[in-house]
Amino acid sequence: MKPTKVHKARKRDTRRTEWGDPILNKLMKLKYLINDAYNHRQENDGETKSDKDWVMEEITNLRGGGWLTAVKMKVANEMWSKYGG
Repeated sequence: MKPTKVHKARKRDTRRTEWGDPILNKLMKLKYLINDAYNHRQENDGETKSDKDWVMEEITNLRGGGWLTAVKMKVANEMWSKYGG
């Protein structure tokens, strides 16, 4: 009898998950960029913290059935550029 090969379960990478909504996908990727910047900061950076809070609020808003206005899209695009996305 031949031994059965055991496969290890792979850890799921949440960064590659798609959420179905292209705007939500972009905001989630922006959240990860901001998290990386926040975690690797040299000093206490209030601006990065406020950017992180803003993005999380907008993600919650979108998941709750809300939408982004043109002004909020512009802010998100500026953050995207700021964090190297």
